[in-house]
Amino acid sequence: PHKVLMFGFGFFILISVSAYVANLAAFLTRSGLEISYGTMREVIDGNIPICCHSALEEEIRQKWPNGKWVVSNDGFDGMFEAYARGDCKVLAVGREDTIMDRNI
Repeated sequence: PHKVLMFGFGFFILISVSAYVANLAAFLTRSGLEISYGTMREVIDGNIPICCHSALEEEIRQKWPNGKWVVSNDGFDGMFEAYARGDCKVLAVGREDTIMDRNI
């Protein structure tokens, strides 16, 4: 009886691990989850909301007045929180910011 019980438990573990690995593989190979935009013009023409830092507001509104801007007055943290909430679909971040801070 002990061997049968151990065999059953081992079989259960094998099936559980196989199901987990299959689910993980399916999750990691999904495509089409991220939408990519090549230019700012594509984003503005698509009327996509864009999160930007308050320090860039005046300059960015002059350059792209038709943009649907979501401006954060709480710095980068506020901008990222607005993005996480779904207030915007795109982040407007300067190249210097991404070079200096690898966490962005």
